[in-house]
This record gives sequence, structure tokens and C-alpha cells, in this order.
Amino acid sequence: MKRMSWTFRVPFQNIKNFVVSRPPAVIFAFCVASFGIVTLCLSLYIKHTSSPLRNPDEKGWNDVAVKMNKLNMCLLAPGVSPSINTTGMEAASVAFEMMLPVHEIWKNFTVISGSIAAIDLGLRDNIGTNLSFSLSLMQSQNKLCLNLYHPRFVSMPHGAPTCNSLQFNPFPKSIGAFVLPREDKKLTTGSITPKCADNSAFDVKLIENPAWTVLLGKEERARSSHHLMVASLFLLASFFTILCFAAVRGGSSSKPIKISNPGRIGSEDKEPLAP
Repeated sequence: MKRMSWTFRVPFQNIKNFVVSRPPAVIFAFCVASFGIVTLCLSLYIKHTSSPLRNPDEKGWNDVAVKMNKLNMCLLAPGVSPSINTTGMEAASVAFEMMLPVHEIWKNFTVISGSIAAIDLGLRDNIGTNLSFSLSLMQSQNKLCLNLYHPRFVSMPHGAPTCNSLQFNPFPKSIGAFVLPREDKKLTTGSITPKCADNSAFDVKLIENPAWTVLLGKEERARSSHHLMVASLFLLASFFTILCFAAVRGGSSSKPIKISNPGRIGSEDKEPLAP
């Protein structure tokens, strides 16, 4: 019984020595265990929850609305045509409601068109591609039809009803506009920021529609849960490996001392005298 108690005491003593003598390794093991538990809980939550989960890999029209709300635009002078290209392009359109109060610019114009970089709308797979756009006022003063003209290789969001920009604008009052560069672009490129003329700056504040949120499907949920489960098992296995190492080796990092045989102490163990 005494020997068994000594046997169980040794691993715990080794772990105690490991904690005292190797704090960086202990912090690393604690982080690994924490990440493993978090990913395990997240895997079980994704698998068993009945709540709808947003798909972070798919861009929806709500993401486009968020990006549009961050843009600052300037109206061109009357009679100046915007630099747009719709030849051979595909069109995508969706209706958005605008936040109140609506900008006063819509009292004078019903269609505003221009060009916008795909990356400004969150389409990061198409860096360097410009899209032509138009904003058309619909039947109410707080609703817009957003039209985006894009090449075929640019994938646009789905899941929202389309709108007809000319349905409520048979005789549109049109004007061109351009998008001001974002602050991060100004810092990285060092370009000179164009200035808006007096009373020509405007922005749009679009309201997101919860029905357009792209959700995870049943198969996507199962796949995500499986990947997180595999990651959590790997992390927890790594933690238990560190724990076993601590139980076996403890905090000792010194080399074992070689003890000479007492019965062989003689002239061979002594250092030779210098000649």
C-alpha cells in the first residue's frame, strides 16, 4: 500500500516541478487546452443549435449595403457624363430602403450613376475591377433601386428580389457621380484626394434586410462542425501529450550525474600527473 501511494505521488510531484520550473510551457499548454475546449464547444453548438447561423464565406446584399453606407460620393457638374461602361456587362439589381432623413439631393435628381471599385463593395476576389452603378429613386422617396453592371466573371450576391430602375422613372432626372477614395487607400497609395464642389457631396444610407442574410445550410453546418471537432481533438491531444511529458520528466532539465563504482576507485580514476 505504501509503495502504491509512492507510485501515484511521483507523477503529481513531477507535474508540480514542471509547473514551477517551466512557466512558458505551462502557459502554452493552458492556451492549447483553452483553444481545444472553445473549438469543441463551438462545434457542438453549430451541430445542435436550432438558431439560424450566418455563412461568413458568402457575400450577401446586406454586405453590399454595409459597404455602400461607408462610401462618400460627389456629384459631377451638370452635363458631365460619368465614366461608366455597360456594354457586354451583366446587370444585378436590388431594392433598398433608405434611412431617414433622406438626403436632399433626391429632391432634384431621380437617377445617380457612376463607377465603383469591386473591392469597395467587399468583392475582394476581383481586385482592380470597376463596376458601373446607378441609384434610381423608386415609387416612394425613401426607396432606391441599386443597379450594378459587372463582367461575367464577377460573382454577385443572390437571394434578393430584383427591381426595375425605369419602372418609376420613365423620364429620369440623371446626374453622374464619383466615389471618393477610402481613408486606407489614401494612406497606402499617397494619391491626391479629389475635392467635392460646394453642395455636391452626398452619401447613401441603406437599410439591411434580415431576410437576405446568407445562412449556413444543413450540409455546411455538418462540415463546419466536423472540422471544428477535428481541430479540438488535435488541440486536446496536444495538451494531454504535454501533461504526460510533465508527469514523466517533471521539471528536471539537468543531465543525470554519472556515479563511479566505489569498488573501482584507484589509479585509473585519478587524473594523470603532468610530466
